[in-house]
Amino acid sequence: MRSFMNEFRDFIMRGNVMDLAVAFIMGAAFQTVVKSVVNDLIMPLVGIVTGSISFSAVVWHIGSADIKIGAFISTLITFLLTSFAVFLILQGVRKAQALASKEVEEEEETVLETELGVLQEIRDSLATKKD
Repeated sequence: MRSFMNEFRDFIMRGNVMDLAVAFIMGAAFQTVVKSVVNDLIMPLVGIVTGSISFSAVVWHIGSADIKIGAFISTLITFLLTSFAVFLILQGVRKAQALASKEVEEEEETVLETELGVLQEIRDSLATKKD
């Protein structure tokens, strides 16, 4: 039992698990913000356009079933806005990573050129000393 607890502790303390936990918490917080934007800003405007006071209250009655189409559309808009925001964030991260890797490559090329130049100078000076 003790080894199981030690393994679990090691698993939890790994960096990627902690990063995942932070990302999950931030995602949940971001989701509430997007949900508020949809429910409190966008859906009232959609309700004005459609003539209904509360768009989320739009329900289709088919037989004894109540199909809450307004709530579904609200959830769909929340999903699309969240997906779009995550897409924009990932695009920014990819561009930053590409820029950082380009800078590292340029730095490595500069170092290689400098080292190559020094080695060539040493070779040339040794060649002139032999002559």
